[in-house]
Amino acid sequence: MFNTEGIFNATLLKIKTYIMGHNRNSFLLNFVTLIIHFLVLIWSVPVFSRDSTVTSSKTGMDRIQGNIKFLPIPYVNYNRSFGYQIGAAPMLLFNPVSKDTLSPSSLAGVIGIYSENKTWFIMGYSKLYLDEDNWRMIVVGGSGSYNFQFLLDSPINSWIPYNTKLGFIFGQVQRRIINELYAGLSLIHMDLKTKTDSIEIESNTKLNGLGLRMSMDQRSSTRYPKSGFETNVKYFIYPKFLDNKTTSSKIEIDFDHFLPMREKKDVIASRLYIGLGLGDLNFNQQLIVGRKDIRGYTQGAYRGDYLLAAQSEYRWNFLKRWGMVYFLGLATVFKSINENDNGKLLPGIGTGFRFTVDRETKMNVGIDVAAGIDDWGFYFRIGEAF
Repeated sequence: MFNTEGIFNATLLKIKTYIMGHNRNSFLLNFVTLIIHFLVLIWSVPVFSRDSTVTSSKTGMDRIQGNIKFLPIPYVNYNRSFGYQIGAAPMLLFNPVSKDTLSPSSLAGVIGIYSENKTWFIMGYSKLYLDEDNWRMIVVGGSGSYNFQFLLDSPINSWIPYNTKLGFIFGQVQRRIINELYAGLSLIHMDLKTKTDSIEIESNTKLNGLGLRMSMDQRSSTRYPKSGFETNVKYFIYPKFLDNKTTSSKIEIDFDHFLPMREKKDVIASRLYIGLGLGDLNFNQQLIVGRKDIRGYTQGAYRGDYLLAAQSEYRWNFLKRWGMVYFLGLATVFKSINENDNGKLLPGIGTGFRFTVDRETKMNVGIDVAAGIDDWGFYFRIGEAF
């Protein structure tokens, strides 16, 4: 009879193991350096070739008329892991300074969700655009109880259910450096309590992180871009001097591109995402396929320290307030909890509909349905996937 608890402890220890081997570290650092140099090259052309008097390319649908608008948005969803989900996501669109006609409208709201498997979550948020879009600020805070699972392969070959109780607060400030280039700082605090009843393992963790973010935003709109691109490079560190038990960090790089089609009525939107977890990662810090970037994976079967994902979708606006999306994507993970998943190609494909709840700002809601390898899911959307 094998020791199940010992196997699970060994698996958790594996999750936290630092990137092994000098050659792999050297490769990773060179890979990240190459990516950053490539993005700097992309930025250098639009940043320094444009007129320095240009303050913002975003007009029209980024702002509401008047000072404030309330959008009562219900939330109804279903997926294989959480079952049926109900809730509400009311939000306010507002202009903090009426004389500032260049900043996009700011927004604030609350999201509350309860699911069939007794997962619940409540979150408040605000995103501010100030001083002719020279300053961008985000504040988010919330708490919840999250019932999920992960797949553990040989010799158990079984799903391991777990619960995470969490509370967090996040803040970010960015300042325009030149034209559409922004840079700023982020702070995050998280309390995490993860346990699994099946093998009686419990982990209590507090994470305090400090982040740096650089963004190049040349989208035609922050709400519903039909042309341009946005690139973000984010580096988050959880050092011991911020009262973390171990040191870890994350590097995330994303690139979104928007191409107008059919006389600018439709859009082809494409996205590339690279996520790299470094150091002694907590179980809850791992990157999970389907959580952010690829639709069609809802059960958490594929997770690891590194995640690569690419996707593209066609946004077809066939009526003034109604539209459809058709999308496909491909993802993979490395340093996975299951070695056989390392480098496995994970395609996702699907479609969905959109309804414009606010025509001034092109604020859409909708539902997507997507399929992956041995998995599928429904997705209720407020706004677009990216």
